[in-house]
Amino acid sequence: MDNAVRAPLEGPPGGEIGAPAGLKPPSPVATAAGEGCGDEYPGPALAPAAADLAEAAGEPTGANGQASDDAGAGDGAALASLKDALAAQEEALTDLQQRYLRLQADFDNYRKRARREQEEMTRLAGARLISGLLPVIDNLERALAAAGEAEKETLAAGVEMTWRHLMTTLAEEGLQPVAALGQPFNPALHEAVAREETAAPEKVNLVVEELRRGYTLHGKLLRPAMVKVAVAAAAGAPQDAPEKENRG
Repeated sequence: MDNAVRAPLEGPPGGEIGAPAGLKPPSPVATAAGEGCGDEYPGPALAPAAADLAEAAGEPTGANGQASDDAGAGDGAALASLKDALAAQEEALTDLQQRYLRLQADFDNYRKRARREQEEMTRLAGARLISGLLPVIDNLERALAAAGEAEKETLAAGVEMTWRHLMTTLAEEGLQPVAALGQPFNPALHEAVAREETAAPEKVNLVVEELRRGYTLHGKLLRPAMVKVAVAAAAGAPQDAPEKENRG
């Protein structure tokens, strides 16, 4: 009995024990592929399948997981940089708004101050002119007081002196008379209110009489001179015709 049991276990000559009868040993290629080992054989083919399942489930594996961590860190740094830049821009905008408000307030104050200074200068200009005319008023009052006792020539000399003083004071303020008598008629400076016919061609269009003096103030016309202008006599009209009509 013992010999019958031991007989199948005896191997070929040489001492090597083979596989049991009816059981074919797996080949090296099949072993590497996990074939021929039954359901209980944990072959290497299960390792790639487990890796695929982990990757499909979204779990980082190996180099892919390291790349995902690096990408997340880069996004966080970029977001922090953008937040810092936004905070700097907001601070600069706030500073510009404050500067604008201060500038607007300064401009309003300057405009009010300029208006007050202009009004003050206008009042001072009038006060300076009036102060210059006060001596003229004094001279006129003295002339009126002495009019009953002074002679005609003395009174005339006093009035002329007062007039010269007045014209000097006004000239210091920029007032100048318009030249009219004997000058060619200028519609920009003269106002012709009468005309006089003349037979002399060289006198045509000349001012022959000044009825009211004109003045300029600092080079600008204040009022035109009221004048009489010479015009050419009508052809064949006698010069004494108006006189005959007046005598008739």
